[in-house]
Formats: sequence, C-alpha cells, structure tokens
Amino acid sequence: MMDVLDKFLRKVSYKFPKGYPDPNDIQDMIMLEGMLKSIIKETPSPEAKEGIDILKSELGLTDNKFVEISSKRFKILVPRSDRYSYIEKVEGIEGFDYDPNIKGSSIGGITYKNVVFLLKPESAQGRGSAGVGNEDFLEKKIKEFQDQGAKNILFISPNKNYPIQNFTDVKGTGLEVVGGSKSDIDFFRGGSKIAAISIKKDNAGFWESSDTRYKKVVTALADKIKKGEFAPELTFIPFKDQAGRTKEGIFTMFNKQTQQKVAGVIVTDLPDDDTDSIIFGSDNAVVIYRTFSPKDFSLEGDTLRINVSKIIEDTQDVEKFNLQPVLRIRHDSTRSATGGLRALVQPENTLYKDGKLKGSNIELSYNEIV
Repeated sequence: MMDVLDKFLRKVSYKFPKGYPDPNDIQDMIMLEGMLKSIIKETPSPEAKEGIDILKSELGLTDNKFVEISSKRFKILVPRSDRYSYIEKVEGIEGFDYDPNIKGSSIGGITYKNVVFLLKPESAQGRGSAGVGNEDFLEKKIKEFQDQGAKNILFISPNKNYPIQNFTDVKGTGLEVVGGSKSDIDFFRGGSKIAAISIKKDNAGFWESSDTRYKKVVTALADKIKKGEFAPELTFIPFKDQAGRTKEGIFTMFNKQTQQKVAGVIVTDLPDDDTDSIIFGSDNAVVIYRTFSPKDFSLEGDTLRINVSKIIEDTQDVEKFNLQPVLRIRHDSTRSATGGLRALVQPENTLYKDGKLKGSNIELSYNEIV
C-alpha cells in the first residue's frame, strides 16, 4: 500500500508549488484531497444501486450513463434537449420524485429514497466540457512525436511563432488550477519548467469564471436589483424553467420597459486592471488558440511544427485581436446565493461588434453597482 501511495505522490508532486504536498499547507491538502477523490470512488449505497437498476430498466439506460458523485449522489447523462422529457418519465415511476430546487443542476434533480440523481447534458460532461479534450489531444500528439525524436517545438500562427527548445517532458494540468495559474500544458527540461501554455479552442468565448474574483460586484448587483434601484430597465422576475416551474430564491433579470429578458449586465470601469492575471495568470502562460486536428502536426528533423490559429503573449496581442477581458454578469439558476447570477469574463469581441453591444445585454458602471 505504501509503495502505491509513494508512486502516486511522485507522479503528482510537480503540480504543487513546493514540488511536493506540504502537510502543513492547507491549500496543498485541499488539492491533494481533490486528486484522491478523483481516483477513489465510494461504494454506492444499497438504495442507490436499487434506484439505478430501476432507472436502467424503466428508461433503457446503460451503466455508462450513471456517474458517481458520492455513494448517494449521481449524475445521469442524457442529451441536453431530452432532459425535461426524462423528468416527465421519471415522475411516472413509483418512488421517484422531481425537485427543481435541488442544487447541482440548473434544472434541479430527482430523488429516490435518500439518493439524488442529477440530469446532466452528456455533451457537457467530463474533460471535454472545459476544452480539456482538446488539450489532451495536443499532449498526446506531442508525446507521440517525442517518441519519434522531437526535441523542439515550433508553434506557428499567422501573427507570430513561438518556439520551445530542448524540452524533455510535457505534462497536462487538466482542470487543476493552482494559485491563479492559467497553464493547460507545461514543458520541462531536466525537471525544470521552461514553458507554460494555455490552450483555447478557436470558438472559445470565455476567459474565466469569476465568481470568486468579482463576488462583491455580483452580490451588490443582486441586492440593488432586488431593491428596485435600476427599475424599470433592470428588475427581477421569478425564474421559470422550460416546464414552467419556479425555483426558490432564483430570479431572471427583466426589462419592464421593453418587456424583454436581460441576457446579461456588462460592468464597465472596473477599478483594477486584472488583464494580466485573467489572461496570462500567475505562471505567465502563453495563450494559443486552436481546435487541434492531426493535420496540424509535422516533424522536420528534431523539430515538431504545430500549426495554430493565433498566439497571445502580451497585451499588444490582446488588443490586436480585440480580446480585452470584459466582466459580464449573467443568469445561472444554480447560483442561489446571488439570486441566480454568476460572473464570467469574456473577450470583448464576443460581446461587442463595431463598438456596439450585442444582444439584450445592458451596461452598468462599477460605481453604479458598488
């Protein structure tokens, strides 16, 4: 057992700031706990096994559609467009109840005895949901070419190239974020990190989820909307899902003048310029845009040439492609603490066209909110 644990710790030690998990560092222990939970699964409770067997029989589901969160909490993976039809079917099964207020899913969940099942869109689960499948593919291809003799890498884009010389190892960081880092793939030479790369798919529309960074702004906005301080252009009405059900404590932003839903609030004039930390992170990662395919890779001598769409190294590159980070507060029915609002940071070009705001978003200044 100790040999297995030792091998595991050696395998993941590079992910920690000190090169090993420090038992006296709370953040290190939280990170280690998350890693262990990802590989150690609890045994499903008898009630869970019973509920899964019934759902498999009644709905024609297979084992791979059930993802364990804990012994009494599971995801059920179904097509996004079919989730409400599954709810209707489940409500007709004896012993199963639908509760739209269960946390963990935007449409609530299903209960069976003391077990919770969350209906999740299968296309948005796993590593591919955050673009990690794209990063996995890149890491896999680099290692394949490394086995064929690649010692150097040249990322090639229309706006610039980015070389990495004499690398000896490449490791994906996946969904783990440590100390504000943005890297998805790290390159090493003799145990020392020589490059950090953040990968974005070509159609990437977000820089980050910013519930923590901008918690004060989101909370203040929700409070002022509830008090009617932005009425009638910005008010709250009760949230309703596709089946017409409300959800306790969750609201929808609404313009009573136009009688239209407000898709989001763009917050202008933020007091702090967080561009560097939002885009490049604490590890000063180079941002590379590409939805990778096999044809993007070619080996010339000992150099692996990788075609990419664009390379972002500094704020000049950010401005060239109109990628400046913009705070947008939008709906999310899983965020009960803020009345159904969440903070996202998006590239400017996804929210504005020819200097004009897209869609049914509205602008508010930081001072108006906070």
